[in-house]
Amino acid sequence: MDDKMTPSKLRSSGDRAVFQPLSWTAERNLMNGAIFLCLLSLPLALLIQSDMRLVYGVSTWMKPWKFSLSLGLHLASIAIFWPWLSPAPRDRWTGGLMIRLLLAMSFFELFYIASQAAIGQDSHYNVSTPFTQIMFQLMGLGAVILVATTFIAGIAVLRAPADGNPVLRRAIGLGLVLSGALGMITGAALGSNDGHLVGVPGNPADVVPLFNWSREVGDLRIGHFFGLHALQIVPLVGWIVARHANTKMALHTVHAAAALTTLVSLATLGLALSGRPIF
Repeated sequence: MDDKMTPSKLRSSGDRAVFQPLSWTAERNLMNGAIFLCLLSLPLALLIQSDMRLVYGVSTWMKPWKFSLSLGLHLASIAIFWPWLSPAPRDRWTGGLMIRLLLAMSFFELFYIASQAAIGQDSHYNVSTPFTQIMFQLMGLGAVILVATTFIAGIAVLRAPADGNPVLRRAIGLGLVLSGALGMITGAALGSNDGHLVGVPGNPADVVPLFNWSREVGDLRIGHFFGLHALQIVPLVGWIVARHANTKMALHTVHAAAALTTLVSLATLGLALSGRPIF
């Protein structure tokens, strides 16, 4: 695309390029899985209101509710971006394997989290029995497979033939790659710690609403959150600038968004590891 194309022409091209994957040219299996997980959040939300049991001061159903939405959004994003992958991994057996891994690991994670919530126990860092020890390790393996597959999908987007909108392709590819890489780094920090907190809060109830991030000590979940959601942040920035700027400026903006997202994820991780809160 010529750098001198007018914003109106870029807007038209960008709209076609980004909205086409939003139709059912998106990967149907991933999208169906995403819809199911998001719909599952509705009865889980009702359980939060009706079941008064608490785990570490919050509803026993809060964690499965958040994970159903988070995993649903993750699968939906990859489903939408799937047509941007290069044909080699997308249309061969490797593409089918990636889809099965993403779906299987997402449903496995949520099933165990919800089953533990049903008996009033935590799923993460629960190593009180041989069974929970094994399941916690399997959850870690499942998370690794999820982010590794996301990373591979991003590489496949960046290596695809240079057709369509180059700004969106770069944004989608970087979003997938960063979500996989930062998710792996921050997830490793979480997995190697005895819990998601670094330090002992004086008031465990002093947390950020909804997210339950500690306001008193380091919380490793914050960096993990920003890292994983690079999958949505960077492509969203790319979609916006592809409609309003020339290609060169739009690409610079996408790179800046990717760098800033990386910085925020790693900086909040570093603060948490030092035991300091960010709120």
